[in-house]
Amino acid sequence: MESDNLAKFRKIVAELPAEKREELLGRMKGMSREEAMKVVDRMVEISEQRKIEITATKKVLATSGRVSEESGRVDYEVREPRTWTENRPHDDKKLEIVRNPQVRKNAPQASRPAQRPIKKAEPAVARAGRDQVARQIEQREREQAEAQIRREKNIALAKKAGKFTLKCFGRLLGTVVATLVIVLAGFYTFLGIIMKGPSAHLRDQFVPSVMESSAGGILAKMILSDEEIDSIMNSNTTHEFDEITNTTLVNSMAAQQNANANADAAVVNELDPDGDGIEVHDISGPMYHGKMLVIYDPSRIMVATIDNYNHNGAGLTLKELIEKYGGVGGINGGQYEDTNGMGIGGWPEGIVISEGQLRMGNPGSTYEVYGMTNDNVLVVGRMTAQYALDIGVRDAVSFGPELIVNGVAANYSGCGGGLNPRSAIGQREDGAILLLVIEGRKTSSMGATMADLIDIMLEYGAVNAANLDGGMSSAMWLNDEELVSSSSIRVSRQMPTAFIILPQKEGGAADQQVSVN
Repeated sequence: MESDNLAKFRKIVAELPAEKREELLGRMKGMSREEAMKVVDRMVEISEQRKIEITATKKVLATSGRVSEESGRVDYEVREPRTWTENRPHDDKKLEIVRNPQVRKNAPQASRPAQRPIKKAEPAVARAGRDQVARQIEQREREQAEAQIRREKNIALAKKAGKFTLKCFGRLLGTVVATLVIVLAGFYTFLGIIMKGPSAHLRDQFVPSVMESSAGGILAKMILSDEEIDSIMNSNTTHEFDEITNTTLVNSMAAQQNANANADAAVVNELDPDGDGIEVHDISGPMYHGKMLVIYDPSRIMVATIDNYNHNGAGLTLKELIEKYGGVGGINGGQYEDTNGMGIGGWPEGIVISEGQLRMGNPGSTYEVYGMTNDNVLVVGRMTAQYALDIGVRDAVSFGPELIVNGVAANYSGCGGGLNPRSAIGQREDGAILLLVIEGRKTSSMGATMADLIDIMLEYGAVNAANLDGGMSSAMWLNDEELVSSSSIRVSRQMPTAFIILPQKEGGAADQQVSVN
């Protein structure tokens, strides 16, 4: 094959003009044998291709200047570089053969078949590359079509899911609305039965209960008019005292004197087994339960308070107030700002006296004062802040009403108030302090009325007693244990004041305990 191509190449080179022949051979002198053979093969390939494109030797017609064609051949013109003459011999090397765009007039149409385009040979590498590109384009188009189909399916699925979700949500919303309507209608009917039904006792307990809470009054106002509510509240209330505590009725040193004189050690140890000077009693009634603390030494009781008062500030929890003053226990204290039950205990109301200092209140204004004097006597009653300081009150808060004053229980009408969580402070004649907290607003303990508090304080020997802030604030802690928990549905209530119990003084419980009959 190589010798054939070389022979053909020599023939092609011999037919070239001298100038082109010398130029080609000059370029090939600097080539390697492999490169030179590539040139030889390429020129032979081009020459063969040209032979395919131009048919066999044409016969020149002297009269027409055209080459005769056999049947099925293409008509060509013959052109020379010089003027053509009929008798002049032709040199085929100088002929330029061009396909004639016109058909001979004398030749029949059937003798000239339709012209076919000449296809050039395409290298295998180029053909393979073209096929690969075509396959890649086809693959890309197929992937795009599949992606479009997936997008359309996802959109259709999302629309279907959205319609299903809306349908389910609509049904759920309709069910919830219908349920709420039924519940509200039932609740409204229930309130109507309680407040306008046949049981006056049930009405007289329910209405004061909700009206005493910070936000529950709206329940009564849904059914009753303001005149009806005022009438019910006036017929179920605790009446105020016109007098204040007579401090001479309480001997705050009696606890120590009785203990030194004739204390029964067995009885004392039974009521105060750990010797910390504090008794813990369980309190229970038909609608409530709670705890009573009896503190033998009244000097251990003080009012704990926050450092700064602010309408927008926060108070401390009962446990935090106890820890702030290094106490061992305590209960919640006085009244504070609590709009709609959402107060955070930063602003006390009424009077606050702590460690002999007037922290809240005007000296000339009158307040409900409940607190301890420098002689460790519990004082309850209405007085000015200056009068309280003049008689030696060292720790006090405000709330109310008074439950017992100078051994006389308060008069009350009806139930004496509603069923709610309650806190109260009292003092026995021997000086021992009584701290009472009743749980409420729970299935296990609905709460107590003012009448219940009076009965409990009288039972434990109180000669003076007063109601403190109650409701969600009512709580009791002792020795890092919450004996009575707040009814707040949130975290422990924050408050500005609390009655706390300081640690026992040196000398032990024997110096402070009393015998119990």
